Amino acid sequence: MYPLRSLLILFFSFSAAQAFAQSEWETPNEQVTGEELYVACTFCHGLEAQGNDRRDGPALAGLQAWYIEKQIYNFRNGLRAYSEEDIPGKIMHGSTPMIRDEFTIKSISEYIAGLEPGLPMARNAVGDRPFVWDSPYAGLDESIVGDAAAGASTYNGICMICHGAEGSGNEALGAGSLKYLSGMYMERQLMYFRDGIRGAHPEDVTGQQMAAMAKTLTTDQAIADVVAYILEL
Repeated sequence: MYPLRSLLILFFSFSAAQAFAQSEWETPNEQVTGEELYVACTFCHGLEAQGNDRRDGPALAGLQAWYIEKQIYNFRNGLRAYSEEDIPGKIMHGSTPMIRDEFTIKSISEYIAGLEPGLPMARNAVGDRPFVWDSPYAGLDESIVGDAAAGASTYNGICMICHGAEGSGNEALGAGSLKYLSGMYMERQLMYFRDGIRGAHPEDVTGQQMAAMAKTLTTDQAIADVVAYILEL
């Protein structure tokens, strides 16, 4: 098991050279492209933003630019990674200063949104996932198998109103696309919402709304079921 301090040291040691290079660019921020900015993100999210479960990096390709932009601001402002239990979130919170202003946030968001979604998840880590922590929120018990048929009832009754019948999201409601997220990532985020790890910040309005919905998933089996259905959309 890796404590939070060790994880942060590992992450920032790896990315320090990239961050330093970015800070030394001679051109002003307005001339830095989203593609150049994204280089620092590839370690966790993959070269094509296809995600990497072994490094706890969700797929970003397939998410809308407005949603990515909103989440970057949420990490920067502490609305996400509000709880110490959100260890991947704390790592993301620590990396967002590399995206320094409104222009760079918009640029990287638009670049990621333009990438091809649905590519195979990155597998550039050897062996077990390196970011494994001593926390009940590392993921569901592997013995729990989701039942998509049971999850369909939950999704259509609770989730569809915001995320749509096909999981494509709704900007007006602040609901991002679910279509290309991994099962592991969605399970953990639902656990976070349900148990007050995410959506607990008093200024996170959409997060609080999502948390209220997630609290209806009173068992880990219910979470596994609805995720199994989403993966079939």
